[in-house]
Amino acid sequence: MRARIRAAGEGSLADYEILEVLLFAAIPRRDTKPLAKDLIARFGSLAGVLSAGAGELRAASAGPRACAVLGLPALVAGRLCQGDGRSRPYIHDLQAAWTHYAATRDAMPVSSRDGQGSNAQGQVTILLLDAANRLVGDERVPAGPPADMCRTILQRVLHLHAVSMVAVWDGGAFPPAPRLLEDAAVVMRQVEAHGRLLSTVMHDCIIAGRKEWTSLRREKML
Repeated sequence: MRARIRAAGEGSLADYEILEVLLFAAIPRRDTKPLAKDLIARFGSLAGVLSAGAGELRAASAGPRACAVLGLPALVAGRLCQGDGRSRPYIHDLQAAWTHYAATRDAMPVSSRDGQGSNAQGQVTILLLDAANRLVGDERVPAGPPADMCRTILQRVLHLHAVSMVAVWDGGAFPPAPRLLEDAAVVMRQVEAHGRLLSTVMHDCIIAGRKEWTSLRREKML
C-alpha cells in the first residue's frame, strides 16, 4: 500500500483502501482490509464510517484504538474549517467587542434615506467566543419572540462549540429608549439563565448607537 501511494499518489486509493491505511495506525500487525470493507458495507461510504460515533463503531467490531483513530479525521476537518486561531479577533473585553462590531457594521451598505443608518440598525448580533476569547462566530439573530431568539442563540452556541458570548443589540439612536433596554433585557436574561445549563457564559449585551454604546450590565439590567 505504501508503495502504491508513493508511485501513484493518495488519489489512486479506493475508499476502503483509505480506511485500511487509517486502521493500520490502530492495528499495525493485522490485515486491516477485511475490517475496512466491513465498515464501508455497514455504513455505506467512507464518509459514513468517519462520521459514525464511537458506540456505532464498537457495535461494528471496531476496537477502542480503531475508534480513536477513526474519530481523528472529523476532528481535523472541524479544526481546518475554523481556520487559524491567530487570524480570529481576540475579544478580551466589551471595548474590543464594540470595536469589532462597529468595524463590521460600518462595512455594510447604508440603507437609510439620510445616509446615516445601516442595515444593522434594529438587529441583534452575537459574538461567539472560544475558551481563549477568540471569535468563532459573528452572526445575526432574527427578531422574534424572546423564547425563539433565546433558542436560536443557544443553538448557534452549541453548533460552534462556543464557551461564551457577547450580544450586540443595535438601537441606532443614543441614548437608547427605555423600551429597547427592556426588550433586550428580557431576551438576554433568558439567554443567560439557559446558557448556564450549557456551561456557557453570557458576558454582556452591548446596546449600540451609531457612535456610542452602553451595556445591560452597565445599566444594571442584567
